[in-house]
Amino acid sequence: MSPTAENALRTLRGWWDRWRLSVTGLVVAALAAWTSLMPSFLPRAWYYQGLVTGISMLAGYGVGVVLRTVWTRLVAPRITLPDPVLEIGGTVLRWVRGFAPYLLVVYLITATATAVRWQDQVADLVHSPRPPWGDYMKIPWVAAAIFLGLLLVCRGIRVGTRSISRFVQRRLRLPEYPAKLTGVIVVAGLLVGIVDGVVTRVFFEGANQIFSVQNDERYDGVNRPTRPERSGGPGSVVSFADLGMQGRRFVDGGLDAAALSELLGEKAREPIRAYAGLESAPTDDERSQLVVRELDRTRAWERDSVVIAPTTGTGWINPHAAQAIELLGGGDTAIVGTQYSYLPSWISFLADREKAEAAGASLIAAVADWRDSLPEDGPRPKLYVYGESLGTQAGEAAFSGLRDIRSTVDGVLWMGPPNSNSIWHSLVERRDPGTPVTDPVYADGLLVRFAEDPAEFRGDDTPWINPRVLYVQHATDPVVWWTPDLLFDRPAWLAEPPGKGRHPGMLYLPVVTFWQVTADLGNAIGGSQGFGHLYDSQILDGWAAATDREGWDDDEHARFAELHRLAMERQPRG
Repeated sequence: MSPTAENALRTLRGWWDRWRLSVTGLVVAALAAWTSLMPSFLPRAWYYQGLVTGISMLAGYGVGVVLRTVWTRLVAPRITLPDPVLEIGGTVLRWVRGFAPYLLVVYLITATATAVRWQDQVADLVHSPRPPWGDYMKIPWVAAAIFLGLLLVCRGIRVGTRSISRFVQRRLRLPEYPAKLTGVIVVAGLLVGIVDGVVTRVFFEGANQIFSVQNDERYDGVNRPTRPERSGGPGSVVSFADLGMQGRRFVDGGLDAAALSELLGEKAREPIRAYAGLESAPTDDERSQLVVRELDRTRAWERDSVVIAPTTGTGWINPHAAQAIELLGGGDTAIVGTQYSYLPSWISFLADREKAEAAGASLIAAVADWRDSLPEDGPRPKLYVYGESLGTQAGEAAFSGLRDIRSTVDGVLWMGPPNSNSIWHSLVERRDPGTPVTDPVYADGLLVRFAEDPAEFRGDDTPWINPRVLYVQHATDPVVWWTPDLLFDRPAWLAEPPGKGRHPGMLYLPVVTFWQVTADLGNAIGGSQGFGHLYDSQILDGWAAATDREGWDDDEHARFAELHRLAMERQPRG
C-alpha cells in the first residue's frame, strides 16, 4: 500500500476514534443516504444533492441511535442467549466497529455511483443535460461534511442537556431519571423558543430589511416611462420611485405600439400597464384604488381587455406573460398589478400567504367593481385574470368558487398553482371518475380545464363554455404536489401512471417521500421549460385557450412563438 493511502486510512481511523460514532446509527444513515438519491421530480446539482443527502444521513443516524438505545436498554436485558452465541456476536460486533469507517466511505461512493443511472434518467425525462460523472462523485464528500457538521451541533445540544441534568440533580437533589427528563424539557423548550421566537423573527425581519433595500434598487436599462399609458409616466397618479424594483421593471418593460406594429405587421395600440407599489399607499385597498385611478386616467375602458395579474413575492409579474398577452391582443390591453411584499416568493409562501390573498382579493374586487360601474351602453373591456405560482393563490382568494369566478370575469389562466389553493383543490378532488389527478377532467371539461401542456387545445373544438377557466400544472412541479399529508399518506398521483416527465421509479415511502418532494421545492426550476415550475414556454398556448382565441393552431403558435422570442430579446435586462 502506498504511503499516501496509509496516511489516509490512518487519518480516517483517528477520525473514527475521536467521533465515537454509533454503528447502528451509521447503518440507518447509509440507508437514508441511499433513499435521498432515489428518483424524485427533478434533477439536482451535485452541491444541492450533497446537502439533501447530508441532512438525510443525520436524520437516519438519529433514528439508528434511538433504535439501538431501545434495544440495549429495553429489549436486550429481557433476552437470554447461550454464552457461545454472545461470544460470536461480540466478535462480529468488534469487527464491524473496526471496519465501519472504511465501509461507510466505500458505501457512500458506491451508492452514489449506482444512483447515477436514476439521476441521469430523471434529467432525460425533463429534457435537462446530464451532469458529468465527476460532479456525481462530489456528492458523497459534500454529504459527509454536512452530516458531520450537523452532528457536531447535535452533540453540542446533548452536552448542554447533560449539564443541565447534572445541575438539577445536584442542586435540587432529584433522582437520575427525573433530572434527565428535566434537562431534556429545558433544552427542548429553549430550542423551540429560539427557533420559533428568535430565529424565525430575526430571519423574517432580516429578510424584510434586506429585500426592502433591494426594492429600491434599479435594473440596468430600466427608466421612468415616457408614455402616459404606463404608471409612473407622464400624468400618472403614482410615483415611479414608489413602484419598487419589480414594479419599475414591469411598467418600463414590453414593446411600445410602434415595435408591436412592426412585429405583427399591422397597426397595434399602445399597451397600458398600471401598477402600485408597496410604497405607493399604506394599504391593499388604497393601492387597488390607485390602480383603478390609473385605469380611468388611461381610458382603459376603451380597451378590448383588462388583465388582472396578482403578483408573486416581491411584486413580480412575469415579463414573458405580460408580453405574450400584449402580442396576442395587439396592444389593445391593460395589465394591472399591485405589490404586497418585499419578500421573494419562497419566503412569501412561508410568511406572507395571507398578505398575498388579501392583496389579490382587494385588487380583483376593485377592478371588477370598476368594470361593472361602466355604462352598459358604452365600451366595456373584457376582464381576465392571470396568475402564476403564489399569484394563483392570490387570485383564487377573490372568489368563493367556480360559480363566482364565472360570474365575475371573462376568463382565467392560472399556472403552477400551489397544492394549498382551495378552489383548485376542491375541483381536483371532485374530478370525473377515472381521470388522473395530474391531468384531471371536471364536468367533462365544460367549465374548467386542466392541462400539463396547453398545446393540446390548439385546434380543439370540443365544448368549453365561456368564460373559460384553465389551470396548467406539471406532473413534475413540486409546488403543485407538495403537501404535509405526504408525511404519512400516499398521494393519488403516485398511485397513477406517471405524468409527463415523472420517473416511473418514484415510489411512496412515509416521511421519505415528504422529504424528497420538500427538497424538490428548493429546486423547482431545476428542469427545463415545460417541466417543474417553469411555464414560460406554455403561456401563449394557455392564454389563447383561456381567452378562446379563434384560429389558434400549430401555425399560429409557431408564428407568435417567434414574435414572442424577438420581443423578449428587446426587453431591458437586469
